[in-house]
Amino acid sequence: MILAERFPRARGWSVRGSVAWLRERPWIAVQVVILTWALIPEVRRLIDWKVGFNSISVVSVLPLLVLVPFALPFIYGKRLTKLPFPMLVLGWIWFGGFTFSLAVSVTTGNTFAALYSFAQFCLPAIFGFWVSSLSISVRDLFERVAIFMLWLATPLALYGALQFASPPPWDVTWMLYAKITSIGVPLPFQLRPFSTLNSPGIFADFLVMTIMFNLPRLRTMKPLAMGQLAFCMAVLILTMVRSDWIALVIGVVAYIIMSPQRAKNLTIMAGVVGVIAVLVMNVSALLGSSSAGSDLSTRIDTFSNLDNDVSYNERSRYWGEPLMEALESPLGQGLGVLGTAAKLGNSGTTHDFDNGYVARFTEMGYFGTLCYAAALLGALWLVLKRHRRFSRAGKIEFAAIGASVAAVQFSLLMLDVSSDHHNELSGLFFWLSLAMILGRDASQQANLLESAA
Repeated sequence: MILAERFPRARGWSVRGSVAWLRERPWIAVQVVILTWALIPEVRRLIDWKVGFNSISVVSVLPLLVLVPFALPFIYGKRLTKLPFPMLVLGWIWFGGFTFSLAVSVTTGNTFAALYSFAQFCLPAIFGFWVSSLSISVRDLFERVAIFMLWLATPLALYGALQFASPPPWDVTWMLYAKITSIGVPLPFQLRPFSTLNSPGIFADFLVMTIMFNLPRLRTMKPLAMGQLAFCMAVLILTMVRSDWIALVIGVVAYIIMSPQRAKNLTIMAGVVGVIAVLVMNVSALLGSSSAGSDLSTRIDTFSNLDNDVSYNERSRYWGEPLMEALESPLGQGLGVLGTAAKLGNSGTTHDFDNGYVARFTEMGYFGTLCYAAALLGALWLVLKRHRRFSRAGKIEFAAIGASVAAVQFSLLMLDVSSDHHNELSGLFFWLSLAMILGRDASQQANLLESAA
């Protein structure tokens, strides 16, 4: 009886009843998508550990496949008419650039890799459009998603810390077979933790996005949630992904400047940073390894000696010869020649490219890159405009959400300097955050303010 009361269709389950139940609780779909993206890489490693390693696994594309159903309401329904105008404009610009680049790839015979790259950039956008079309309170949705992300990030961060101290055999096997050397060796205190994600960088991205989404909750956070937030920041430092460290600082500073009750938020964040500083200074004692503390200190010291830093110099070179080569190809080389998608193309191997902006120029040429840049800058401008409107009207909760979304946008714009960060998991958070502040409910609230004015 209790089950039947909670789930009206429990006695006689039906697809229509389940869809209706989910329609009333759309945040569950959002949570399932985030959970899938966060856990599937680890599931794949466990499968590979048991049945044998495979460089191309069907399991690895499940996160993308779970986004496909969100396209159906736009293809077969009338959901497109429910999209707020700002999201619709961004969508046309985004899809215009990537469709053009997809066509260029098809003419060169690199179709399969191009389609995969197209899906990496455009399926997260479709998911964002679906969220923006929902008739649900943005405050309620944002709160539920932020809390879920924090509770998901906490065990992931714990697993990352344990992975750093004592790598599990399935993760060790994966590192050995995949020949991943850039993140250290699979020995205690000698690797950069990646938790259940595919790399330390993606894991760090997830932690940064979790922190950004939870910034509006600073004013009302209980001690447990504050501890969770501080722990996520501490593990973020353990990943030693400096670009995400910088992105976090940029995002937090942007949020504090833009948020209501700046003084209170600044005080709370200062307390959190103080706790993290104590943890970092005592990392060797806490982890029981002097090498852990020395490696971290060395990583931090590179900020004051960038000229001799190999990673920094490697990334700087992309603004030289690779950019010049991209400028010589007005149409671009087409999607799928860079990144993981290249493994499915003519080369058959992954082509790492540590600069997202130059990578887009290389693949998408002048027109595609113009569309890409217009979408990113247009999104930031729309978010700042919407935030300013809510701030002036005294809508504190909406203004805080707007400041959080702006922090996400600033962070991702910075992270694109290191590699593509508007596709796959990061792209998911890019479009999800936009859907919050530019979605139907937020747009209706903004229109009411205009009418009142």
